[in-house]
Amino acid sequence: MLIFKALHILTMFGAVTFLVSEAVFAAVAIWRGDVAALAAIRRFTGRRPVVGALLFLAGIGFGLLAVATGGFDFFEGWLIAAYVLVVALFAVNGLPIVQKGLVGLTDKALEAEAGQRPAEEVVREMAMLRGRILMVVATNVAIFAALILDMVLKPF
Repeated sequence: MLIFKALHILTMFGAVTFLVSEAVFAAVAIWRGDVAALAAIRRFTGRRPVVGALLFLAGIGFGLLAVATGGFDFFEGWLIAAYVLVVALFAVNGLPIVQKGLVGLTDKALEAEAGQRPAEEVVREMAMLRGRILMVVATNVAIFAALILDMVLKPF
């Protein structure tokens, strides 16, 4: 049905907006060694990207409903490509650099801002993780771009 397609588009638009913007802002703060900015992002978004993740999961559900009610074949090439890209997103974001490195770094930024940890220590850790965090964010952006192109162009 058209309503499921519309809900899929709207929830995914929201999910990409929340998830990519949070990741890009965090990566910029880390790249600049800006402890206060990273702490502010953490305070604003929380420990985990709950809103973006819920929108993403809802978007997946609405997408599957759109396929089931819209006359699509679940095994069309472009849908299989989408499934693989979604699994890739979950895999990338399940990596220790994200789950322990990035989340731990935001915890430490909050501690530094509260005076419970030296800010210089957090800046040093930011410098050590900078390249890996940038690669994760770039990979996420590339996968989301590939998903969007796959959904719009249906190349397979």
